[in-house]
Amino acid sequence: MKKQTSATTEPQVKGSTIVDFSGKPIYVGIDMHQKSWQVAQYYDGLTLGNHHLTSNCQSVVNFLRKRYPGAALKCVYESGSWGFELQRALTAAGIHCIVTNASDVPGSNKEKMNKTDKVDALRLARHYAAGILKGIHVPEQALQKERNLIRFRKKLRGDLTRSKNRLKGLLKFQGIDIPEVFNGATWSHNFMNWIEVQATKDSLLEDTLLLMLDQVRLLRQLLLKSDRKLRALRYSDKYKKHADLLISIPGIGCITAMLFLMEVGDIHRFSTFDQLNSFVGFYPGSHSSGEKEQDTGITQRRHNQLRTALVESAWIAIRVDPALLEAYQQLVKKMKGSEAIVRIARKLLRRMRAILLTGMPYQKGVIA
Repeated sequence: MKKQTSATTEPQVKGSTIVDFSGKPIYVGIDMHQKSWQVAQYYDGLTLGNHHLTSNCQSVVNFLRKRYPGAALKCVYESGSWGFELQRALTAAGIHCIVTNASDVPGSNKEKMNKTDKVDALRLARHYAAGILKGIHVPEQALQKERNLIRFRKKLRGDLTRSKNRLKGLLKFQGIDIPEVFNGATWSHNFMNWIEVQATKDSLLEDTLLLMLDQVRLLRQLLLKSDRKLRALRYSDKYKKHADLLISIPGIGCITAMLFLMEVGDIHRFSTFDQLNSFVGFYPGSHSSGEKEQDTGITQRRHNQLRTALVESAWIAIRVDPALLEAYQQLVKKMKGSEAIVRIARKLLRRMRAILLTGMPYQKGVIA
């Protein structure tokens, strides 16, 4: 059987047939996997090649430089678990590269039905050549590394909640009733001591209950340690000034302020509030067809952790700031409270941007 050399029926053009690549825009789509990367090259409607390379940044750089000397290389790959290291390596080598949101890459039904690494890589190169794909923001390497701390904290909170629910579920399954005084969201030391006592009453359950309780305690300790690390970072020269400004806003504490600064990065990269609003996810969505137009509420594309944190902050802010409370009371006359609080959170976001741009602390009672 003849070996297939191209992902499509377009003619395969060997690099040697073009003598001089100097200045020629060659679009490169890269489909990344654990052990290998598929690299498709596309120029002026022709597929120049579709190669299987080892998953190594330098191997891609060496391959493109050797095959297309002097060409204006334009690379693209989808954002994902591989991060931005390839983008940084290609940029450092003088090769233009963007990282695009995977959900923004269109595909035909034929491509979806015949999905292969070659098809995916070539699709990226074609769409980039057509001007369809846009790059997402690539954070500074230092910021990206610091950002891992607050993202890990989120995972710890999730693990802790699941561990608590798992332990409570076991108690319920075994017919052990939790006293009303302990049946809340907060786990006190007295409640955990009570669980220890219940464990000692049944030798068959003791090991399981104590191990599950140890897991809860360990996760609580790790969460506390991560909070201390974040607070130490909040007082560093890099973050203190901007963190102080954000914490001056009612409802914004240390964790939310650091979350905003780490996830947003430089506020100046958003030239308008609408761009920042779209990034966080308070932007209204809509669906229209013909004469029908439907409001779909706030967009499903969002920064989930940041949007959730700002909504929680908005609930606190309306209890402290009379201007925000008045705005909320006016809104609930026209809509549900859950919808009104989203609009208050949007106001908070607007004010967060404003104080970071102006350097002026927040003023209570000012309607905006």
